[in-house]
Amino acid sequence: MLCPNCGTKTTTEHKFCRACGMNLEPVARALVEHLSPEGAARAASARASERRAVRRLTNGLFAGLAVVLFGILLMAFLPGKGFKLIGVAAALVGIVVALISVLSPLRSMGDAVKESAPRALDGAAATTGRLLQEPTVEPLPSVTERTTELLHVEPKDKKSLQ
Repeated sequence: MLCPNCGTKTTTEHKFCRACGMNLEPVARALVEHLSPEGAARAASARASERRAVRRLTNGLFAGLAVVLFGILLMAFLPGKGFKLIGVAAALVGIVVALISVLSPLRSMGDAVKESAPRALDGAAATTGRLLQEPTVEPLPSVTERTTELLHVEPKDKKSLQ
């Protein structure tokens, strides 16, 4: 396991990071919970519920598309204002069904993502992201960096050149 604050390699038995002193108990608990058989079962059930949500989404889209096509066929091939009105209503209902079938699984997936974030790691995530963008190596000056400074300086006497 790595310390989320400084990146030092630690074990799950350590209570504090030896390099920066961060409390590692919440991180170790979250890691043990994630790697436990119950955590694996929870992940499997989450994948199954995600598959069900995708299946509901596709079934709802196909049902909405079928109702829209039915409404268009009513408007196109049957004469009379009544059939055209029923066709427009059917097309609108199909559009609403398709929108609901797309938006409800997306909303429930977003809620599940919010709930699955461990609360103990929220504060550490902000500092970890900051650390990743900071340079880790100090730039060394080049050997040739200051060699051209004296090129534009006029010598005071020409004997010094010889």
